Amino acid sequence: MKRLIRLLGWLIVILALFELATDWPDPPNPPIEHTFEEPIVFPFEITRRYSEIDIAKPHYMHQFVFHYVNEETTQELRYIVHRVVDEPDDIEDISSYGDQFVLADGTSAFYDEAESTSQGLWWINKNGFTARIIYYIDGNSVELDNETRLPVQQLINLANQTL
Repeated sequence: MKRLIRLLGWLIVILALFELATDWPDPPNPPIEHTFEEPIVFPFEITRRYSEIDIAKPHYMHQFVFHYVNEETTQELRYIVHRVVDEPDDIEDISSYGDQFVLADGTSAFYDEAESTSQGLWWINKNGFTARIIYYIDGNSVELDNETRLPVQQLINLANQTL
């Protein structure tokens, strides 16, 4: 009986050492396949267009940023779409972001001009992503006035193109 207990003890030690020495692969990243409609008609001429994908934490958040720039006037629109991957059913509360408007499909959107240098429109898209369009001039350094500020309806028109 003592011999059996010693043998089981050694077997446990060997299994523990084997487990420590084994290099198990990391769990695979979830597939990152999303399709977004982008705006195609803009309130100013677009001379440069580019996008960024921020998936530094692929198991936590996916963020996609589409930039639309006029290099001559330094006007820029950013269309940003993000979602917390681990909580796809946990919809972000964006109602505190500003005045409420309604998009073409009945989705509530919220207009924000908290800073005098940018304007933003926020909504939750049909795939549960938080979406927003941000407008600013010269890297968000120019204070918007009546001539440079976009009418809210133009931001709504941009958002309607993404539905």
